[in-house]
Order: sequence, then structure tokens, then C-alpha cells
Amino acid sequence: MDQKIQYCTSPDGVRIAYSAIGKGPTIVRASHWLSYLEKEVKSPVWRHLVLGLAERHTLVRYDARGTGLSDRNVNLEDITFENWVGDLECVVDAQNLENFTL
Repeated sequence: MDQKIQYCTSPDGVRIAYSAIGKGPTIVRASHWLSYLEKEVKSPVWRHLVLGLAERHTLVRYDARGTGLSDRNVNLEDITFENWVGDLECVVDAQNLENFTL
């Protein structure tokens, strides 16, 4: 299963990398402290989870600010809960999602 990596811009101007993979009802996985979209689909730790969920769902994932393919040059002061919520909203808006499982 191939993934297409795309980018959106958060409210404070940080570029966020995201991917939608699979078909079916949408699941959005909120990013965690260390993510890398390209490597997760090849990782022996994450591959089975990503591809398993994508078999029957559209799985939307994104790299958190400062990690993976998202902008890495961010100030530590900008890594806040409020900005993480803004990043999630950016991805949801870029995918035009109204209903999804988080």
C-alpha cells in the first residue's frame, strides 16, 4: 500500500507533513512525540498497525512539528499543547474532514 505525503500550514506558519492511506471510514491518528511518516510504513514496530488499520479505513497520520518530514526548525517555546491542537486542526481541514474517529 502506497502513501502520498502532503503538506499543510498550521495557524502559526509551521509546515506539517501528513498522509492519508487506505479506504473506508476515516481514522485520524494524533501525532506523538516522535513520528516519521516515511519510516513508519517500513518499521517492524509500526508497519503492522498502520497497514492493518488502512485495510478497512482511511488512516490519516501526520508528523508533529519538529519531527519527521514536518518543519524541524521550530522554537521550543512553540511546542505547546495549543499549537499541537492547531496542527491537528490543520491536517483535518486539509483533508476536508467533518466526521472521523480520533
